[in-house]
This record gives sequence, C-alpha cells and structure tokens, in this order.
Amino acid sequence: MERIAAFVAALLDRWPDLTEDEDDITPWSTGPLIREAGGPLIYFPMRWSMAVEASAYAAGVASSMGLNCFDPQTRQLRP
Repeated sequence: MERIAAFVAALLDRWPDLTEDEDDITPWSTGPLIREAGGPLIYFPMRWSMAVEASAYAAGVASSMGLNCFDPQTRQLRP
C-alpha cells in the first residue's frame, strides 16, 4: 500500500486533488484521489478533456515506480 500512496502523491504533485482544486485545473473527476485506491488497484476517473495527458503521465509515473497501468478504454496495459 505504500507504493500506491507514493504513486497517488506523485500524481498530486502534478495536479491538485479535486477537493483542493480552486483553479479548475485538475484532470481528476473524483476526490480525494486516494479513496480510489483499493488494495492493489487504483481507478482514476478523469475528465475527458484531460484524459490523454493525465493518463500518459500516470502511466509514466507508474512505470517508473515498477507498477502496471491498465487502460480500461483500450483494455490494454499502457507502456
């Protein structure tokens, strides 16, 4: 669970949590983001308008931390 918390923290370093987004810049469509973590899985609902950028960033962060990123839209693991 520590790796998951570190992953979420890394994403929140880039964009604020929805619950703290005063400037309407976050890609997350639910918050707090850590509540989307359940066991070894995290499901991040994103705004459609920011999904490409946010999912690419999340996949890169996941890879750098030795985690897998699955895209439910394409039904594939992200590189």
